[in-house]
Amino acid sequence: MKLKCALLSVFFLINCTGSGKDLVNAESLESECEIAGLGSKQCQINELKDYTLDEKEALLGWLYMNGAESFSPNYEKAEFWLKKASENNNPEAFNSLGMMYFLGLGQAINYHQAEKYFLLANQYGEKKEAKVNLAELYRSSPAFGISLDFEKTKQWYILAESENPSRAYEGLSKLYLTQNNYKEVYNYASKAAVLGNQESQYNLGVLYEKGIYVKKDKKQAEYWYTQAAEQGHANAIHNLKGLKQE
Repeated sequence: MKLKCALLSVFFLINCTGSGKDLVNAESLESECEIAGLGSKQCQINELKDYTLDEKEALLGWLYMNGAESFSPNYEKAEFWLKKASENNNPEAFNSLGMMYFLGLGQAINYHQAEKYFLLANQYGEKKEAKVNLAELYRSSPAFGISLDFEKTKQWYILAESENPSRAYEGLSKLYLTQNNYKEVYNYASKAAVLGNQESQYNLGVLYEKGIYVKKDKKQAEYWYTQAAEQGHANAIHNLKGLKQE
């Protein structure tokens, strides 16, 4: 939680005035600050009070993994700082490394490395994303040439419910879709949708528009498409436009 609060303050409340120097690998947080320039996000991370060194390193790695207003993602630097933080078993660093391997950020996609780091993140106490990320990895296993283990995947989603219910319910809905179990598809999509999950709101719209498991209901389809469209869901915007033209 402390790390997430820092992200909010660093990324949304602090202006960046980078020096314009090339962002090259530095040996310390202080060097990163010096390279980026006073007032930069790198300096703000370095100056965070009550943060351990590995927490700052993990936050810096997260910054480079995602990029900022003044610079694009730098996956080489992200991996460098995340691995430094992981030497002290930082759970957020493990989770971010898992995402880099899962999504192939700056390197080839690697299912087993992603699994390794997500498991380590869980082992060392990451409380927001690692469980649901592991479930997402397992649900995606057929894309890696690995058979889907439904029960294992389901169990990780269930473990994630208390920490990240919106994503867990969305994932469970999609997991049950692989079994053509539309009762549970609808059940979990509904749970995620009322929590504001735009993907599940869109999926509910599809179910109501097509009459899948539920009776066709144009008003309900329009309602859920609207909810998702207001959050910028492109397919919901497209389908909503089509409904209104009927």
